[in-house]
Amino acid sequence: MTLVLATATPLEMRAALKNLETDRDAMETVPERGAVQARLAGREAFLVVTGVGPVNAALEIGRVLGRFDVSGVVHVGLAGSFDADSAPLGSAVLASAEVFPEYGVAGDDGLALTDGDFAFAQRERGEQKIFQAIELKPDAAAATLGLSLPLGISRGTFLTVAGVTGTRRRALERKSRHGALAENMEGFALALAAFAENVPYIELRTISNDVGERDWSKWVFEKALGRLGDTIAGLFA
Repeated sequence: MTLVLATATPLEMRAALKNLETDRDAMETVPERGAVQARLAGREAFLVVTGVGPVNAALEIGRVLGRFDVSGVVHVGLAGSFDADSAPLGSAVLASAEVFPEYGVAGDDGLALTDGDFAFAQRERGEQKIFQAIELKPDAAAATLGLSLPLGISRGTFLTVAGVTGTRRRALERKSRHGALAENMEGFALALAAFAENVPYIELRTISNDVGERDWSKWVFEKALGRLGDTIAGLFA
């Protein structure tokens, strides 16, 4: 069984690896972009750093899944929170669905309308069509891959965006329209790639900021990176 462990940046990858047992100094082999092989907690794995944004993410994961026999994708990193109660700063969150709100038909407010308003699916498998949203099955994926999801972790819909939400008003609109828990810039691309290859997918992130908050002094990068390392170690325990 060979897993993909994917992050957007080398910084997130190093944080994820910090408390994991490896058979070599994986920290020294983390690429600025692309994939390298490693052993994580006794498992064969590819460490994939995609770069930021959905286009970069699609390019890099496509290269790996197109060339190698991969059993599943574990996607980790930082995210913004739409809900300070369910996903407070520094907490870990798990995706139960991924939504790409910028695909489809956009209204005057710039937010894409929901599935069914656009004729062209992004991907199809059998009778299942993926337009703007992908329902995820993290429990089934974890069972298949022999991983341990954190107990009591908040779960919800993640939004993948090409342009991060820059105001509180827009954050409220997106939360209301999509029932979103967290915002990121790569998840839907990797979830769609996993769907296309019919392999399990898990997306687990830690909260570094409130969505719409552009004052970086109010972000908690170090706390979120530290929590990421602790959470991923538990996932592979």
